[in-house]
Amino acid sequence: MAGCPYDARYVHPDGYVDKCTFCAHRVREGRDPACVSTCPTFAMHFGDLDDPGSGVSRLLGSGRRVKTLNPETGAGPNVHYLL
Repeated sequence: MAGCPYDARYVHPDGYVDKCTFCAHRVREGRDPACVSTCPTFAMHFGDLDDPGSGVSRLLGSGRRVKTLNPETGAGPNVHYLL
């Protein structure tokens, strides 16, 4: 757990170490992760960064400043914060 540069690991109630999977089971069904679909301010977006026509690609290309957490670790973060 200490090796995670994002402090994203946690101990699951069943006793094992886990991290967010962006609700892979929901994404496989074509739905957004639960955090995105329940965000009351619509501040969270999810999509395919490799698809230039996707909503998240357009948001990142809109000219707004963007921040990622700890890019210096070389982990290739794919969570972007629009500032």
